[in-house]
Formats: sequence, C-alpha cells, structure tokens
Amino acid sequence: MDSPFIFTQPVVGDSFVGRKDELAWLSSNLSNGQHTVLIAPPVSGKQSLVTNALIQAQKQQVFRYCTLPLFNVRDEFSFYASLAESLLRAVCDTSDEWETAVQSLLPETRPQVSIRETRQNEITLLFEESRVMEHSAELLHFPERLAEWKNVRLIVGIYDFQNIEHFDETAAFQKRLAATWKQHAQVGYLLCGNRKNAMRVLFGEKKPFHKFGDVISFGSLDEKLTIDYIVKSFSKSGRVISKEFSEQIYHIVSGYPYYVQLMAHLCWLNTRGFVIESVINKSIEDLYDFNERVFRRTTDVLSDSQLNYLRAMIDGVDRFSAAETLALYKLHSSANVARVREALEKKEILEFGKNNKPSFIDPVFEMWFRRRYMNN
Repeated sequence: MDSPFIFTQPVVGDSFVGRKDELAWLSSNLSNGQHTVLIAPPVSGKQSLVTNALIQAQKQQVFRYCTLPLFNVRDEFSFYASLAESLLRAVCDTSDEWETAVQSLLPETRPQVSIRETRQNEITLLFEESRVMEHSAELLHFPERLAEWKNVRLIVGIYDFQNIEHFDETAAFQKRLAATWKQHAQVGYLLCGNRKNAMRVLFGEKKPFHKFGDVISFGSLDEKLTIDYIVKSFSKSGRVISKEFSEQIYHIVSGYPYYVQLMAHLCWLNTRGFVIESVINKSIEDLYDFNERVFRRTTDVLSDSQLNYLRAMIDGVDRFSAAETLALYKLHSSANVARVREALEKKEILEFGKNNKPSFIDPVFEMWFRRRYMNN
C-alpha cells in the first residue's frame, strides 16, 4: 500500500489542510487579478497553497497562468528572455501564434522563434542581448500587451523572486520593473520567494516593491486540523496512530507542512500496525538522515564565529555581547557579533523577531544542529 502522506509534490484535495484563510485570500486575489506577494520559509507549503488557490480561482474566473522560475536566472537579460518565453508558452497555442505575437508585439527586440525537434518540438525564443538591453522597456510591457492582444486575463507567477537582488544594478532594475508592472491592468503578478529574510528586505519600506500588492505571510499549520488529518490518514491506510502521537509529530516539526507530511510518512513506514514511542524515535532519526546532506552543506560553509553564535543560542544565551559570552564562545567583539548576526540572517539560517531575538527559520535544522552537530 502506498503512503497516504505527500511530500514530493504539491498537496491537493483532502491532503491539503490548515490554510483555509490564506487559501481564500489568495484564490480571491488570483481571480480578481490582484498583485500578491507570498513570503514564507521553504518548507511552509507555498507551492501547495498556490496550486490549490489556482484550482479555486479558475472556477470563478477564466485566466491564463504563466509560471516563471528564477532559481537559475542571475542577470537582467536572462530575466527578460525567460519572461517572454514563459509568457508565450502560457498564452499561445501554436507556433504560428508565437510568430504572430513576436512580430506584432516585439518589433524592437525581434527574437527568433526556434523549434527544437530534439525536445519534442519545443518552441523557444532566441534573443540578441544587445537589442534586449537597448529595448528592455518593450519586454517590461510585454505581459500587458500580450494579454490585450490575446484578449485574456493573465496571472504571472514568479518563483524565487528574491534572485533579482543578484542582478547588476539591481536597484535601478527593480525601480523600472515595479513602476512598469504597477501600470498593468490586465495582468496580475504573484511573487513568491524561498528566502524569507531576502523577501522581507525586497518588499520593505523605501524599496521599489514596497506595497506592490497584498503580502501573505504564513508559517505553521493549524494544530487541531493537522492532528486530525494525521489520525484519519493512518486510519484510511489500515494503520493506527493516537491523537497524542499525532500531536507529538506536529510539535516535533513545529507544524511546518513539508515536515509534517515527511515525519508522518516516516512513522507510517516504520510501523505495520500501531505507532508507539519507539516508532516516533526511529522516525526522528530517519528525519535527520533524510536531511543530513543538505544540513551538512549548510554548516560546512559557516565560519567558526557563526557556528559559535549558534552554539550560544542553543545554550540559551541572550546577552551575546557580554564580556563573558564573547570570551566563552570566542566571538571576539560586539562588532563581530553584529557581523555574524547579519551573515546568519543573509544565509537564511536565523531570523530576528521582537527585541531582535534570534530564532532558527528551519525547525528541523535546529533539531539536527542540537542533536547531531552539538551532540546535545
């Protein structure tokens, strides 16, 4: 029998739990073309939320959805080229439509329409970089002009949006991008990022994208709904878990959707009947093993001072610049502590909340760091 828990793809249907308010908000925004920004950690279920919101929104309003991942886009030219190609793929149904759209709407940049026969006749665009950079305004307005030309409502979903921070002269680029997209009436933008701290900076005050659209932030799932979901999912598959152990799963992973599904899956694999304490303990170790390679890569690039700061956190230190703390954890100086904090924030390991108190963004990384790195 297959596991009832899903962690390798977006969760839909009855397996999607605990995001009722966020789902209603996002689906309404999508159906109305309202610009929206999703800010949340990588394991918080953004893709599942978007997938379910699209399903709901398309029952209320007909529109085309364009997906643009930026995980491998690191410069302005590549952004324009990828955006144009993704838009045509979402809106145009034939190669002839691609040709007509390019000729009508991109007369300055003049890309070539190419058909890759080796990739099942995949259609792509070939741009000349110098022309793109000279006539970038044409591509900035392309989403709106294409939607008008095709007479469709268009939603453009951009993932890993924080990567635009890596572009040369990014401040000027962001200013042009935000100013242009705010003019668009037939296109709604959904901007998502996997780096929580970077996205907060990008959409912060005095930034071009400040108040660009509704900002939806979220973290843990609803506890009661999640516990009920785990119990029912075990029961449907012929195995049993108590409410108490389901609650334990929830709290072990701080209610983060991806980890909830993964931890429940591991418990499901580790029992043939009833979940008992030894199953939970074995599954925690399996959870560490599953993420070990990624977590080791994270710690491998940390400096001694950064690791010492994390050790101090784990030990419950709250006065990091106190003389005794600087000496005990080899943090050297208050200035060095400030640099370490900034570095750990940029690396998306820590976030700083009320009173600048640090906390780990990833709850399972924190557990792994305590147990396996520090041997606590």
